[in-house]
Amino acid sequence: MTRFVRCFGFTHNKSETAIARWLRRFKQILFLFAVLYAALYTFPQVLFPYSLSVQGVTLYSRSPLSPEAPQRIAEMMQLIQRSELAVPGRSERIFICNHPWLFRLLSPISGGAFAYSLPVTDNVFVANADLTNNVAHSAAPNFNTRSFSAVAAHEITHGLIRRRVGLLNNLPTWIIEGYCDYVAHESSFPETEGLRLLTAGKQHPSGSFRYFVFRQMVSYLIEDRHFSFQQILERADKAASVEEETLKAIKARNSQ
Repeated sequence: MTRFVRCFGFTHNKSETAIARWLRRFKQILFLFAVLYAALYTFPQVLFPYSLSVQGVTLYSRSPLSPEAPQRIAEMMQLIQRSELAVPGRSERIFICNHPWLFRLLSPISGGAFAYSLPVTDNVFVANADLTNNVAHSAAPNFNTRSFSAVAAHEITHGLIRRRVGLLNNLPTWIIEGYCDYVAHESSFPETEGLRLLTAGKQHPSGSFRYFVFRQMVSYLIEDRHFSFQQILERADKAASVEEETLKAIKARNSQ
Protein backbone atom coordinates (compact mmCIF):
# COMPACT_ATOMS: atom_id res chain seq x y z
CA MET A 1 0.00 0.00 0.00
CA THR A 2 2.87 2.35 0.86
CA ARG A 3 4.44 1.76 -2.56
CA PHE A 4 1.10 2.44 -4.24
CA VAL A 5 0.74 5.75 -2.38
CA ARG A 6 4.29 6.74 -3.23
CA CYS A 7 3.76 5.84 -6.88
CA PHE A 8 1.12 8.56 -7.18
CA GLY A 9 3.05 11.20 -5.29
CA PHE A 10 1.19 11.24 -2.00
CA THR A 11 4.35 11.18 0.08
CA HIS A 12 7.24 13.61 -0.10
CA ASN A 13 10.35 14.65 1.71
CA LYS A 14 11.49 18.12 2.66
CA SER A 15 14.59 17.99 0.49
CA GLU A 16 12.82 17.37 -2.84
CA THR A 17 13.69 19.64 -5.72
CA ALA A 18 11.22 21.94 -7.50
CA ILE A 19 11.07 19.50 -10.41
CA ALA A 20 10.38 16.58 -8.07
CA ARG A 21 7.66 18.61 -6.34
CA TRP A 22 6.06 19.47 -9.73
CA LEU A 23 6.23 15.82 -10.78
CA ARG A 24 4.64 14.72 -7.50
CA ARG A 25 1.76 17.15 -7.94
CA PHE A 26 1.31 16.05 -11.54
CA LYS A 27 1.01 12.43 -10.37
CA GLN A 28 -1.53 13.48 -7.76
CA ILE A 29 -3.66 15.28 -10.35
CA LEU A 30 -3.37 12.32 -12.72
CA PHE A 31 -4.45 9.94 -9.96
CA LEU A 32 -7.45 12.08 -9.02
CA PHE A 33 -8.54 12.30 -12.67
CA ALA A 34 -8.26 8.51 -12.95
CA VAL A 35 -10.39 8.02 -9.84
CA LEU A 36 -12.99 10.50 -11.10
CA TYR A 37 -13.10 8.86 -14.52
CA ALA A 38 -13.47 5.39 -13.00
CA ALA A 39 -16.33 6.67 -10.85
CA LEU A 40 -18.11 8.20 -13.86
CA TYR A 41 -17.51 5.05 -15.86
CA THR A 42 -19.09 2.93 -13.13
CA PHE A 43 -21.80 5.32 -11.96
CA PRO A 44 -22.60 7.52 -14.99
CA GLN A 45 -26.10 8.28 -13.66
CA VAL A 46 -24.85 11.64 -12.38
CA LEU A 47 -24.50 12.84 -15.99
CA PHE A 48 -28.04 11.85 -16.99
CA PRO A 49 -30.78 13.86 -15.24
CA TYR A 50 -33.73 11.97 -16.77
CA SER A 51 -34.59 8.31 -16.30
CA LEU A 52 -37.41 5.82 -16.68
CA SER A 53 -37.66 2.25 -15.35
CA VAL A 54 -39.89 -0.39 -16.95
CA GLN A 55 -39.64 -4.20 -16.73
CA GLY A 56 -36.36 -3.98 -14.84
CA VAL A 57 -34.80 -1.80 -17.53
CA THR A 58 -33.80 1.77 -16.72
CA LEU A 59 -33.25 4.26 -19.52
CA TYR A 60 -31.13 7.31 -18.74
CA SER A 61 -31.01 10.42 -20.90
CA ARG A 62 -29.68 13.96 -20.97
CA SER A 63 -33.07 15.21 -22.19
CA PRO A 64 -36.67 14.25 -21.35
CA LEU A 65 -37.56 10.77 -22.59
CA SER A 66 -40.26 10.48 -25.22
CA PRO A 67 -43.67 8.90 -24.48
CA GLU A 68 -42.62 5.96 -26.68
CA ALA A 69 -39.83 4.95 -24.29
CA PRO A 70 -41.85 2.20 -22.51
CA GLN A 71 -42.79 0.73 -25.88
CA ARG A 72 -39.13 0.63 -26.94
CA ILE A 73 -38.25 -1.20 -23.73
CA ALA A 74 -41.04 -3.71 -24.36
CA GLU A 75 -39.81 -4.30 -27.92
CA MET A 76 -36.25 -4.77 -26.69
CA MET A 77 -37.33 -7.24 -24.01
CA GLN A 78 -39.34 -9.26 -26.53
CA LEU A 79 -36.16 -9.72 -28.56
CA ILE A 80 -34.05 -10.70 -25.55
CA GLN A 81 -36.61 -13.19 -24.27
CA ARG A 82 -36.16 -15.18 -27.50
CA SER A 83 -32.70 -16.14 -26.27
CA GLU A 84 -31.96 -19.09 -24.01
CA LEU A 85 -29.52 -16.76 -22.21
CA ALA A 86 -32.31 -14.47 -21.01
CA VAL A 87 -32.43 -14.10 -17.22
CA PRO A 88 -35.89 -13.32 -15.73
CA GLY A 89 -35.78 -10.42 -13.30
CA ARG A 90 -32.34 -9.20 -14.36
CA SER A 91 -31.95 -5.41 -14.24
CA GLU A 92 -30.42 -3.46 -17.12
CA ARG A 93 -29.16 0.13 -17.42
CA ILE A 94 -29.09 1.90 -20.79
CA PHE A 95 -27.60 5.37 -21.17
CA ILE A 96 -28.63 7.35 -24.24
CA CYS A 97 -25.73 9.70 -24.89
CA ASN A 98 -26.92 11.70 -27.94
CA HIS A 99 -23.75 13.79 -27.74
CA PRO A 100 -20.54 12.66 -29.52
CA TRP A 101 -18.32 13.94 -26.69
CA LEU A 102 -20.33 12.06 -24.07
CA PHE A 103 -20.25 8.77 -25.96
CA ARG A 104 -16.51 9.13 -26.51
CA LEU A 105 -16.03 9.90 -22.81
CA LEU A 106 -17.95 6.84 -21.63
CA SER A 107 -17.00 4.52 -24.50
CA PRO A 108 -13.44 5.52 -25.47
CA ILE A 109 -12.66 2.28 -27.36
CA SER A 110 -15.97 1.93 -29.19
CA GLY A 111 -14.98 3.92 -32.28
CA GLY A 112 -17.93 4.53 -34.60
CA ALA A 113 -20.15 1.89 -32.97
CA PHE A 114 -23.87 2.21 -32.35
CA ALA A 115 -23.42 1.38 -28.67
CA TYR A 116 -21.11 -0.22 -26.14
CA SER A 117 -21.66 -2.65 -23.27
CA LEU A 118 -19.22 -2.10 -20.42
CA PRO A 119 -17.83 -5.32 -18.90
CA VAL A 120 -18.30 -5.85 -15.14
CA THR A 121 -21.11 -3.27 -14.73
CA ASP A 122 -22.92 -4.24 -17.97
CA ASN A 123 -23.89 -0.58 -18.41
CA VAL A 124 -24.98 0.03 -22.01
CA PHE A 125 -24.07 3.34 -23.67
CA VAL A 126 -25.94 4.22 -26.89
CA ALA A 127 -24.27 6.77 -29.16
CA ASN A 128 -27.36 8.39 -30.63
CA ALA A 129 -31.01 7.37 -30.47
CA ASP A 130 -34.44 8.67 -31.39
CA LEU A 131 -36.93 6.72 -29.27
CA THR A 132 -39.93 8.31 -30.94
CA ASN A 133 -39.01 6.75 -34.28
CA ASN A 134 -37.11 3.77 -32.84
CA VAL A 135 -33.88 4.70 -34.63
CA ALA A 136 -30.26 4.54 -33.52
CA HIS A 137 -27.34 6.06 -35.40
CA SER A 138 -23.61 5.40 -35.40
CA ALA A 139 -20.76 7.65 -36.51
CA ALA A 140 -19.81 5.23 -39.32
CA PRO A 141 -19.85 6.71 -42.85
CA ASN A 142 -22.31 4.08 -44.11
CA PHE A 143 -24.64 1.37 -42.76
CA ASN A 144 -25.10 3.67 -39.80
CA THR A 145 -28.80 3.24 -38.99
CA ARG A 146 -30.55 0.54 -36.97
CA SER A 147 -33.58 0.31 -34.73
CA PHE A 148 -32.93 1.39 -31.17
CA SER A 149 -34.68 -1.66 -29.72
CA ALA A 150 -32.38 -3.97 -31.71
CA VAL A 151 -29.24 -2.06 -30.73
CA ALA A 152 -30.21 -2.21 -27.05
CA ALA A 153 -31.02 -5.93 -27.29
CA HIS A 154 -27.67 -6.56 -29.01
CA GLU A 155 -25.69 -4.81 -26.26
CA ILE A 156 -27.61 -6.41 -23.40
CA THR A 157 -26.90 -9.79 -24.97
CA HIS A 158 -23.18 -9.03 -24.67
CA GLY A 159 -23.73 -8.88 -20.92
CA LEU A 160 -25.72 -12.13 -20.98
CA ILE A 161 -22.90 -13.86 -22.85
CA ARG A 162 -20.37 -12.63 -20.29
CA ARG A 163 -22.64 -13.92 -17.53
CA ARG A 164 -22.70 -17.37 -19.17
CA VAL A 165 -19.05 -17.80 -20.15
CA GLY A 166 -17.21 -15.35 -17.87
CA LEU A 167 -15.26 -12.17 -18.52
CA LEU A 168 -12.01 -13.87 -19.48
CA ASN A 169 -13.41 -16.39 -21.93
CA ASN A 170 -12.05 -15.32 -25.32
CA LEU A 171 -14.84 -16.25 -27.74
CA PRO A 172 -14.41 -15.61 -31.48
CA THR A 173 -16.09 -12.56 -32.96
CA TRP A 174 -18.37 -14.61 -35.19
CA ILE A 175 -20.05 -16.12 -32.14
CA ILE A 176 -20.17 -12.99 -29.98
CA GLU A 177 -21.41 -10.55 -32.61
CA GLY A 178 -23.34 -13.13 -34.59
CA TYR A 179 -25.30 -14.25 -31.55
CA CYS A 180 -25.97 -10.67 -30.40
CA ASP A 181 -27.26 -9.73 -33.85
CA TYR A 182 -29.30 -12.94 -33.96
CA VAL A 183 -31.05 -11.91 -30.73
CA ALA A 184 -31.47 -8.38 -32.09
CA HIS A 185 -33.09 -9.92 -35.19
CA GLU A 186 -31.36 -7.48 -37.52
CA SER A 187 -28.01 -6.18 -38.72
CA SER A 188 -26.91 -2.77 -39.94
CA PHE A 189 -26.28 -4.21 -43.41
CA PRO A 190 -29.47 -4.25 -45.54
CA GLU A 191 -31.12 -7.68 -45.29
CA THR A 192 -32.22 -8.05 -48.92
CA GLU A 193 -28.87 -6.93 -50.31
CA GLY A 194 -26.95 -9.17 -47.92
CA LEU A 195 -28.91 -12.28 -48.88
CA ARG A 196 -28.58 -11.39 -52.57
CA LEU A 197 -24.80 -11.18 -52.26
CA LEU A 198 -24.55 -14.45 -50.35
CA THR A 199 -26.81 -16.25 -52.81
CA ALA A 200 -24.64 -14.99 -55.67
CA GLY A 201 -21.48 -16.08 -53.84
CA LYS A 202 -20.28 -12.48 -53.50
CA GLN A 203 -18.86 -10.45 -50.65
CA HIS A 204 -18.90 -6.83 -49.49
CA PRO A 205 -15.82 -5.17 -47.96
CA SER A 206 -17.63 -3.56 -45.04
CA GLY A 207 -17.47 -4.72 -41.44
CA SER A 208 -21.24 -4.37 -41.42
CA PHE A 209 -21.49 -7.14 -44.00
CA ARG A 210 -19.23 -9.43 -41.95
CA TYR A 211 -21.51 -8.98 -38.94
CA PHE A 212 -24.43 -9.79 -41.22
CA VAL A 213 -22.68 -13.03 -42.23
CA PHE A 214 -21.97 -13.86 -38.59
CA ARG A 215 -25.68 -13.49 -37.81
CA GLN A 216 -26.57 -15.81 -40.68
CA MET A 217 -24.11 -18.38 -39.35
CA VAL A 218 -25.59 -18.31 -35.85
CA SER A 219 -29.11 -18.31 -37.28
CA TYR A 220 -28.28 -21.38 -39.36
CA LEU A 221 -26.94 -23.28 -36.34
CA ILE A 222 -29.93 -22.41 -34.16
CA GLU A 223 -32.81 -22.57 -36.63
CA ASP A 224 -31.61 -25.17 -39.13
CA ARG A 225 -29.43 -27.35 -36.91
CA HIS A 226 -31.31 -26.66 -33.63
CA PHE A 227 -28.09 -26.00 -31.74
CA SER A 228 -28.07 -24.74 -28.18
CA PHE A 229 -25.72 -21.92 -27.19
CA GLN A 230 -23.34 -24.46 -25.67
CA GLN A 231 -23.27 -26.45 -28.92
CA ILE A 232 -22.45 -23.25 -30.80
CA LEU A 233 -19.53 -22.68 -28.43
CA GLU A 234 -18.26 -26.17 -29.22
CA ARG A 235 -17.87 -25.09 -32.85
CA ALA A 236 -15.98 -21.93 -31.96
CA ASP A 237 -12.90 -22.96 -33.97
CA LYS A 238 -14.93 -24.12 -36.98
CA ALA A 239 -15.85 -20.71 -38.40
CA ALA A 240 -14.87 -21.58 -41.98
CA SER A 241 -16.91 -24.78 -42.10
CA VAL A 242 -19.92 -23.14 -40.40
CA GLU A 243 -19.81 -20.31 -42.94
CA GLU A 244 -19.61 -22.79 -45.79
CA GLU A 245 -22.60 -24.75 -44.45
CA THR A 246 -24.53 -21.51 -43.97
CA LEU A 247 -23.91 -20.33 -47.53
CA LYS A 248 -25.07 -23.67 -48.90
CA ALA A 249 -28.24 -23.51 -46.83
CA ILE A 250 -28.98 -19.93 -47.98
CA LYS A 251 -28.41 -20.77 -51.64
CA ALA A 252 -30.60 -23.86 -51.37
CA ARG A 253 -33.35 -21.89 -49.65
CA ASN A 254 -33.33 -19.10 -52.23
CA SER A 255 -33.23 -21.45 -55.21
CA GLN A 256 -36.55 -23.03 -54.30
